[in-house]
Amino acid sequence: MNVRIFSRLSLETGVLFHQMGQRLNIGVFQYPENAVTLTSSTERGHALELPFLAKYHFLSEHRTWRPFVTAGPTVRRTSLDDSRSASILSGSQLVTFAPQVSSAKTAKWTVDPAVGAGVDFKAGRFHFEPEVRYSYWGAGKNSAVRKNQVDLLLGFRF
Repeated sequence: MNVRIFSRLSLETGVLFHQMGQRLNIGVFQYPENAVTLTSSTERGHALELPFLAKYHFLSEHRTWRPFVTAGPTVRRTSLDDSRSASILSGSQLVTFAPQVSSAKTAKWTVDPAVGAGVDFKAGRFHFEPEVRYSYWGAGKNSAVRKNQVDLLLGFRF
């Protein structure tokens, strides 16, 4: 959504969703004596972004193309899901003990800076706005969330 304030200055916002992937670890080892332990862990992450950006166009709105820059804060909610399980198989009697399962979900809200640059191409009533945007994620040092991000965005307006 884009709200025009002056001919060259506007405010824009939107919603971006990022799925940050999945990591799966599986392990097998002998412990305790005469038994085998099977372990697995899965980590998944995703983020929801709400940028609130000021957009400045360098040329007048009568041009067919206008370069612009954007800057402002991004409100972001990151969520990490972590689940782990372990099963012990006894060697002598082939007895399986009940698996031990643990699960944790953490969510974090942050407000981080974002800057970008692009070009507004006008074709009749339609506008195409390719943009490169850089965001810094204020995650903790030991977090699975990445710290820097570059997005290639394509906006449509009419």
